[in-house]
Amino acid sequence: MSVPWQPAQEARGLLLVSGETGPVSTWVRRGLVACQVIPLRPWTAVVPTESSSRAEPPYDGAVTVLAARPVPRRLRSALGFFTIDGRAVVTVQGPGWRSAVRWLVWEPGAGPVRAPGLELARPADLLAAAGRSGDPRAVADVVGSRDGRADVILTDLLSVLGLPGSDLVGPKVGLRGQVVAPTAQSVARFDARMAEQARHRSELEENS
Repeated sequence: MSVPWQPAQEARGLLLVSGETGPVSTWVRRGLVACQVIPLRPWTAVVPTESSSRAEPPYDGAVTVLAARPVPRRLRSALGFFTIDGRAVVTVQGPGWRSAVRWLVWEPGAGPVRAPGLELARPADLLAAAGRSGDPRAVADVVGSRDGRADVILTDLLSVLGLPGSDLVGPKVGLRGQVVAPTAQSVARFDARMAEQARHRSELEENS
């Protein structure tokens, strides 16, 4: 797993997953981020409860790690709505066998911006993942604006897409569901794997 950036400012977010709370909680335990797991049927909301993940840097930003984490096929479609460094960041993972994470990034004063190395999410991708058959232009109108704040853009997108959770993307989210923490074994395996990859890259650079 690669993390696109680390936030310099406060970051927060909401991930909507197509699955019951039990399987979603199991998935959270196998990750790196402690989260609330909140039933919003037919969706389950996953909301980070800590600013840092349990992993070693540079994988210690809870929101960016959750945003970049692939959701297994049995729990897709999945849509993420995040505020990172004042930007609105939306992630989309469809129900297909090989559905990579797609990204939509909105920046105040600029509107939608391309993030190098990230696969772009189109308005139609958001509608399809949300199970809607409406006009993509309604989604494009929201993200096409250059004015406003990131959390307002996310709230407007949730409304246009007919999705729950608009009260979970603001600056203050109270305790709404069960808090699920990653297991120590899961974090240790991830840290060991990343350390091994770093050693391998270092050896390749030394021998090049």
